[in-house]
Amino acid sequence: MGLTGLALYGQDRISTSGISTASNWLQLNLGFSVWLFAAVALAFIFTLIRLKGLLSNNGSELKETLKISALDQMSDVWTQVFIGIGVVWTAVGMRAALQYALGEPDMALADSADNVLRKLVDGGILLALTTTIVGAVGGYLMRLCKTITLGSMLQHYYDQLERRDIAELVAATQRIEQRLQPDPQANPNVTRLPGSQL
Repeated sequence: MGLTGLALYGQDRISTSGISTASNWLQLNLGFSVWLFAAVALAFIFTLIRLKGLLSNNGSELKETLKISALDQMSDVWTQVFIGIGVVWTAVGMRAALQYALGEPDMALADSADNVLRKLVDGGILLALTTTIVGAVGGYLMRLCKTITLGSMLQHYYDQLERRDIAELVAATQRIEQRLQPDPQANPNVTRLPGSQL
């Protein structure tokens, strides 16, 4: 997300520098969506940190297994919400731009094309386009970050969980098999043929 912001920031060629310029750029291009993007990104990072902590402990108890599964799903939800913010703010920016530029039909018909275009830009077209880019690129970067940082650990954990379930199934089957086998001391009259099974 930071790289996308820097690229868009450089593309606009804003000459002055400093915090106020960055703040103006964020307000112009992202509006209030910047707070939502930041909150979701922080929630995603916090979820990944908790998930990594549980995976490092190699939680095998049912309670920890449920937590790992829930955090894994939650990280995917945060990614989708991040992308969704971009989509929603695209619609918000387009609506604001059209309302600002074409709110009064009589004035819009009298305006030149340059004025209408300027009103669209001032009204929110930049907001709509930038939030789309930030939402999409940020969402893909979040997926990439999860795969790089936790992909192998999650795969190893789920493989272990599957093997443990299979081992428990095999152990239960062996116990059942042992109970079904007759005890030769209990009934000495029963003779078993070689290779026969009951």
